[in-house]
Amino acid sequence: MPDPLRPPVVPALSPGDVPRLHFTRGQRFPRAIAWFGLRSFWGHLWHLAASVIATEDIDSRDWMQPDDPGALTARIAGELGAVGDGVPVGSLTEALDGDLWIDFVADTGDDGSVSVEVARMIFDAYEVDDEGGGRLLLPRGHVLLFGGDTAYPVATELEIHNRVTVPFNTILRDAQDGRRRVLLGIPGNHDWYGGLDGFGRMFRARRGRVDRTSRFEDASALARRSMLPLMPPEPQPSTHLSLRDRAGNIGHFIRWAEAFRVGTFVAKRPALPLEGYTPVQRASYWALHLAPGLSMWGVDRQLRAVDLQQRLFFAEVREEDPTHGVILCIPDPARAFLEVSACGDEILGALDRTVGGDGLLVLAGDTHHYCRESLGGGMHITAGGGGAFLHPARILRRGLTPPAAEFPGPRASLSLALGIPIAIAHGRSGLLVHVAIALGYGPTIFAATESGAPALWMASGTAAASALIAWAIGGWRTGKALQIGALALMTGALLGFLPVATEALLGTALRGLGLSPLVALLATTLTAVYAGVLLFGAYLTALTLLGLEQHQAFSALAHPGYKHFVRLRVRRDGGAVDGWVLGKVDPLSPSDQVVLVDRFTWTNPGRREPAPPPARAP
Repeated sequence: MPDPLRPPVVPALSPGDVPRLHFTRGQRFPRAIAWFGLRSFWGHLWHLAASVIATEDIDSRDWMQPDDPGALTARIAGELGAVGDGVPVGSLTEALDGDLWIDFVADTGDDGSVSVEVARMIFDAYEVDDEGGGRLLLPRGHVLLFGGDTAYPVATELEIHNRVTVPFNTILRDAQDGRRRVLLGIPGNHDWYGGLDGFGRMFRARRGRVDRTSRFEDASALARRSMLPLMPPEPQPSTHLSLRDRAGNIGHFIRWAEAFRVGTFVAKRPALPLEGYTPVQRASYWALHLAPGLSMWGVDRQLRAVDLQQRLFFAEVREEDPTHGVILCIPDPARAFLEVSACGDEILGALDRTVGGDGLLVLAGDTHHYCRESLGGGMHITAGGGGAFLHPARILRRGLTPPAAEFPGPRASLSLALGIPIAIAHGRSGLLVHVAIALGYGPTIFAATESGAPALWMASGTAAASALIAWAIGGWRTGKALQIGALALMTGALLGFLPVATEALLGTALRGLGLSPLVALLATTLTAVYAGVLLFGAYLTALTLLGLEQHQAFSALAHPGYKHFVRLRVRRDGGAVDGWVLGKVDPLSPSDQVVLVDRFTWTNPGRREPAPPPARAP
């Protein structure tokens, strides 16, 4: 039963696709990642290192030993208190003798304040209208399932601690109801940038006595018992926001350098616990039996593809009962922005499955909005609203089939997209673009004050370099390379010759007014840089508006709105799965209510007989 001190929340109706101008941004540490700032540059270095390792075929999945689906199902049933430890069970709903509830959230761990509000939504119970005309309670899930990209920019132990476990435990501290729950997860690309080190500390099944508690000893106690050198002691994982580690990646790098100098090391937190949740998996991928005739698969593609060992594992799972319906949890959507997405589609191909042909229910994150599409006999759901920056809905969609539901919609996305150039120019996404343009423009403007010919040659070089960079950002390996290249060429030409034009107009005018050459040069350079950053932001916005590239512009915007998660009810007999998508348009606004974004039912093709009414919620 729900906690009587926390009555169920009655969600409001979704506001629909209505543009909104004002949103609240987080002001406390850790702030949202500025994707054109130094913190994101740190993440790009991790990405490069992880990609090099993956290219060399060093893959930690190769030695993983995933649990047999029956064994994992029995372990989860035991952790939920439904059966004794190790007692074989057919499925979780049979062990529970009722419906199974699952909370799915993906792309968490960016702005710390947003993470607190996302946690508040997840750990509440809700009351909604039932199809029969009554009221239905949606209790907190037996299982909390993370769908990838646990923290940003790299899911290290530090970032997961600061951006996920501390904010989530802040809410869990007051949300304990005495019930046992289970934690599951699959890794995304940002988890792999850190080599799954942080992911493993959060999701890997514990050993020894920590198997039976959510409170783990701190790293310093573990090091003292093991006689391991430690520098300096780490705080105990806590439910209080003040326990965030403010040293940051740079501070930890300094600690590491000092420890290396004296011949010791900096110990990490041995675990990243969520209060009241027990991690149960022993590999980054898994399968389990949810209900009669219904399984769930969690897949891991690392940074490239589903590996051979994993393909064999899921092939064996399928051979056990090929008639089973499958809920497929994947780190990359098979469809993104109303089109086939190569990464997710390759996952389906590796598993020899199709959404429509096999009647799958696909759950994915990675794209940071909500979108539900019906494909033949299956359903594809993208729900990456767990805390990271917002991705838009497809704005230009001529000739494309509209989705069954989305959050936000194209009108709201268009309204936000039009503000991107100003946001980038004002430094909301960081100042690396400003610095790069200033370094390119300064010498050109100085040359233009002395002689026109050298400045024109320099401008031509800047234009060529800018066009190549813009083309690379837009994606020269995609099927839209020619359209992106044409737009990049025009943008590069404007960026390259902008400082010459600014000097010819503004610089000449300022010197004519009697300003000193140095002041005129500085004012001209600052004006050209600002205009250049605006132009760069306009290029990213145009890519989004034309449907050529959907990620770069909104990552720079770092928008905090439209956060959500999915609450699933697996019916006792496995005949159907009901879903409710709950979210907030402006999660940090104290006046914003939780809204019911979407409501759906997926029918399991593995159960051909009519499904009886669902069991009553606990």
